Amino acid sequence: MSVDLDKVVYFLADGNFTRIVLENKMILTCGIGLAKMEEILAEQISRNPSCLLVRTGKSHIINIQKIILVNVLKQQVLLAGDNGQAFTVKVSREAAKGLKQLVAKTKIQ
Repeated sequence: MSVDLDKVVYFLADGNFTRIVLENKMILTCGIGLAKMEEILAEQISRNPSCLLVRTGKSHIINIQKIILVNVLKQQVLLAGDNGQAFTVKVSREAAKGLKQLVAKTKIQ
């Protein structure tokens, strides 16, 4: 299976599977866990450094370029695809703080 990483909003752990959520709201299921997916993505990102993905905990890998808002108090990340579709992901308070700082740094550059 080949997926354009620029179209991925986030990856979601689901037991031994990974759900890949695309910006058109399509969800693909991959038969590998999120840890293995993270290894594969690291290899892909080394070839495409413009793609910024970050693991936010046990359950998610988020495409930083799709982040619209990080709400630390509600522990939520609001993401949007290029077509305007909105997505909300729950994260830990620590992950939300880290994401907020990371997003601020990437928007400055």
